Amino acid sequence: MSEKLTKDQLIATRVDVENEANTKQVELAEKLYAVEFEEVANITSILKQIDKSYGWTIKNAAYVISLYDNLKANKVAITKSGDTATVELNSLDLNTLYQVLTNINGTGIESARTFTRLLTNVGKQITDAMQSMAADNKAIQEIHVQLAELDAAIDELSKETVEADEIS
Repeated sequence: MSEKLTKDQLIATRVDVENEANTKQVELAEKLYAVEFEEVANITSILKQIDKSYGWTIKNAAYVISLYDNLKANKVAITKSGDTATVELNSLDLNTLYQVLTNINGTGIESARTFTRLLTNVGKQITDAMQSMAADNKAIQEIHVQLAELDAAIDELSKETVEADEIS
C-alpha cells in the first residue's frame, strides 16, 4: 500500500514539513508557561535567592538578569492587582529559573531550611512547566527527524545511477 514518492513529491512534502517546523518553532518561542508560586512571598524568596545566593557566570548573566527583572515585574503586577501568584514565563526564563534553582549555593542551616521550604512550595509547579516545555521540544525534534529522513530520500533519488548498458 506504500507508494514510492517521486523526487518532486518528496521535495514538496519536505517544504510542507519545513513550514510546519518553522511555524511550531515560532509558536514555541512565543509560548508562555504558567508557574503557580502559591503566594507572592515565594516570588520574593526566589528573587532573594537569585540576588544573594546564585553564582552567575559570564555565560548566563544576561539570562539571570532577564529572569530576575521579569519575576520582579510580575511580582509588582500581582501585588497591585491582587491576582493569584501565577507567573507566565517564556521558555528561556523557565529554563533559566530551573538552572538557577538547581545551582543555588548557600551557607548555614537556616538558609538551607528556607531554600528547602521554597523548593517544596514551588518545585512541582516548575517541574510540571519544564515537562510541558520538554514535550513541546520533543514534538519539534520529531519534525526535524522527519526532515532529515526526507533529505536522505531526496539525496538518494538525486544520485546519478549508472545503467548496465552505459558501462560497455
